[in-house]
Amino acid sequence: MSKFCMQCGKEIEDDANICVYCGASQDGSGSSVGADVKKKSNVWVPLVAAAAVVLLVLIIIFNLIFGAGYKKPIDNMMKSIETGKGKYLYKSMPEFLVEYRYDDDKKDEIYDALDESMEYVVEMLEDEYGDDIKVSYKIKDKEKIKKKDLEKLEENIEDTYDEKVKVSKGYEVKIKIKIKGDDDKDEDTTTINVYKIDGDWCLMDSIF
Repeated sequence: MSKFCMQCGKEIEDDANICVYCGASQDGSGSSVGADVKKKSNVWVPLVAAAAVVLLVLIIIFNLIFGAGYKKPIDNMMKSIETGKGKYLYKSMPEFLVEYRYDDDKKDEIYDALDESMEYVVEMLEDEYGDDIKVSYKIKDKEKIKKKDLEKLEENIEDTYDEKVKVSKGYEVKIKIKIKGDDDKDEDTTTINVYKIDGDWCLMDSIF
């Protein structure tokens, strides 16, 4: 007499306790090997998803801290040019340079002085391109600055500003700048150096 699976109905051996097709137990308990495996695999789904999210967050944080950090002072300089706000230029400068140029001035006073400088730049751009100036840039290339050149910069800073700093990294960055106003627009390619001085990315000079 043939025996049929209680779950899928396929013919199985008379003495079979488990269906070889669907894994269902033939003792009437309703459990199956396939069901148990599926349940176990389902447990891992949220764990794998959570691990993937954590990994993605770590990658983003790593890129922000170690990857694109050198862009921050360039971003701030561009914001300063576009808005005429000195606070962005302040953020792009190394601390020792700010202290050297502005001595014991308070931060608000430094902002005011930088505002005046940047307002002059904005006026110059408005004369050339019209009102509502928009500035954007794209990095075309970057080249790592050699260690010996970083050490030379440290020496120059100490000689010129009487300040001992650590220049740990630097890039020579080639950027394409686009300037657009109500009347005209233009684009140009230039090179600017960014340095990591005492742990912070900054600019030692300006494109203007």
